[in-house]
Amino acid sequence: MENKALIEKISKEFKIDIMDDYVSKDVNDIVFCFDWSKSVEAKVLFLRGDAKILGFKNPDDLYIRDFLSMIEINNPISEVYGRENYINGIKNDLSTLKKIDEFYLPLRDEDEVLWICLSIKAITKNDGSNELIYGHVNWVTSKTPRAILYYKNKYKDNHTKLFTNESLKLHLNLARPTDHSYGLFFDIDNFKRINDVFGHRAGDNYLTLLADKLIANYEEGVIYYRMGGDEFFVYLVNCTEEVAYKKALDIIYTVETLNPQGQQVEVSASVGIIPIIGNDLDYDEVFELADKTMYFSKRKGKGNISYAREV
Repeated sequence: MENKALIEKISKEFKIDIMDDYVSKDVNDIVFCFDWSKSVEAKVLFLRGDAKILGFKNPDDLYIRDFLSMIEINNPISEVYGRENYINGIKNDLSTLKKIDEFYLPLRDEDEVLWICLSIKAITKNDGSNELIYGHVNWVTSKTPRAILYYKNKYKDNHTKLFTNESLKLHLNLARPTDHSYGLFFDIDNFKRINDVFGHRAGDNYLTLLADKLIANYEEGVIYYRMGGDEFFVYLVNCTEEVAYKKALDIIYTVETLNPQGQQVEVSASVGIIPIIGNDLDYDEVFELADKTMYFSKRKGKGNISYAREV
């Protein structure tokens, strides 16, 4: 069912016929719009369809702030972006939208989470900012969409459940200008010996145990990544060089004492410490410096720590 009076009002105000633009011609689809120039105070206007199936109790009086409050924060996307950044990320995406785009959003409906897939588009003002945002609901499901599972697999290592190098790229992009952080890049000395002596399954188990040990206790501002094989990165957000050095010592101790197999083959870790300053960061440059610093440590002998300034 279409709200013809509202459609006409929007057409006159924004000089666009939404229903004749790109939105779905399926009369069962939910079509909506909102004036993003008002930000979270914008009212969501439903032009067609039954919005109650999305869990909205009173869709005629729904504002963006209400919509955002319904979003389930604990989800695969927020795990990657960080829960504190997730909602702000959605707002930023709406502000920078320049073409037709798909959004996957999890909405909590009492005890159930519904994933909704939206196709949206924006009308841009002369100053480049987005004004009217409009689109339609593609589908709704209680199952996590395949696209989200793919997203999760891209940013989370299946074996260790640590973040991947793609996540590190993303997190570096989220760094703030005032950040003064450190990165630790390390690999496991003699890891090949575990595979040779005890078999590859033992090697895989060792990496899993190591990852579990690293993230066993929550540490604010400490993020772990598996870069591939037996190479790992630790992002220490806003800390001192002394804290970074202590964390490097902790990692070496953990690697060396994790289990009897590790002790029998005398594994250790070579660690490189690099500064990560500001938000204008190039992932390739950061990783290249980290790699050089770690291998500088390895040339010193097993279980060593080096700083980027030594390279």
